[in-house]
Amino acid sequence: MSDRDLESVREKRSSRRIRSLNLTSYTPRKGEEQQYIVSIGRTLDVSEGGVKVETHRKLADGTELEMDIAIEDRIITAKGEVVHTEELKNGLFGTGIQFTAISDEDRGSLR
Repeated sequence: MSDRDLESVREKRSSRRIRSLNLTSYTPRKGEEQQYIVSIGRTLDVSEGGVKVETHRKLADGTELEMDIAIEDRIITAKGEVVHTEELKNGLFGTGIQFTAISDEDRGSLR
């Protein structure tokens, strides 16, 4: 990705991302239907608007997720949508997820 591409991505973000490693569980859904079992990953960075999660499988853009994220002594619950996925060096995937539903209290915990 070029510097120009990175700048374009930065401009789309409305909140600052903070590098943070936290356990997270996620469940892909299609409407009310669960797509497959709950999976575990870890966040690579977090913000009020979304997270980047290290996952074991590639998730397609547009995939809807239900998530629980462990932040210090709290569990943040959110719904989100996959907006991009990149293959990482270690055979895992870096999955960018934009929150589509999160409580104001949980959003405040991500500041």
